[in-house]
Amino acid sequence: MKVLLLSSDVNIHRLSQQILKNEPKILDKYPPKGFDGEDTDGGTGLGLNSLTSRFFYFNVLRWRDTGVLRKDIKKGYERYTGIKNKSIYVLCWANVMRKGDRIKRHIHDQRSVNYSDSLSGHLNVKVDELTSTYYNGKPLVNKNGEMILFPSNIPHWTDMYKGDDERITIAFDIKSSEFFKCDVAKGAQSHWVKL
Repeated sequence: MKVLLLSSDVNIHRLSQQILKNEPKILDKYPPKGFDGEDTDGGTGLGLNSLTSRFFYFNVLRWRDTGVLRKDIKKGYERYTGIKNKSIYVLCWANVMRKGDRIKRHIHDQRSVNYSDSLSGHLNVKVDELTSTYYNGKPLVNKNGEMILFPSNIPHWTDMYKGDDERITIAFDIKSSEFFKCDVAKGAQSHWVKL
C-alpha cells in the first residue's frame, strides 16, 4: 500500500468558509442517498444529517475558485501514477465533523484495481493536528494544507474528533478515463468532473 503526501497550494481558509457557507444549502437541497437511491453516509458513520451523506449530489470542483484544487488533484494523480497528460474524472465532496464525530473504517472501492484506474484522496482544510487518519491501521496526523492520495480499496478511518470548532476535509475519488466509462453508471457520470 502506497500513501502519497503532498503539500497543497489551495487557500484553505477561503475554502473552509465556502464549505461552511454551502453546508446548510446542500443539506436542505439534497437527500442522503447514493446513486442506487438507498440512504447512505458513504459508510463513514457520520450519519444521514452530515454533509458527507450528500457526496453523490455535489462536486466541490464545480464551485467557484477551485482551480488550484483541480491542479493539485491532477498533480497528485500524475505524481502517484507517473502518468502525465491523461484525462481523469473526479468526484469531490466535503466532510464537516464536529466534536464527538469520527469517520469509521470504510473503503471507496472494494475491488483490487490498478492505481492508475482508481485512486482516492483527501485534503486537510481545517484540522487541529490532534486527529489522525488511519490507512490500513497506520496513522497519519492530519495537518492543514496536506493532501493524501491512496488506493481506493484501502480501509481508512479517523480518531474521534474532540475539538470545539469544525474539522473540515475535502475527499475525492479519481478514475482514469477508460475506467470511468466502464465503471461509473451512465446516470451517475454527470456528477463527476473531467480534469
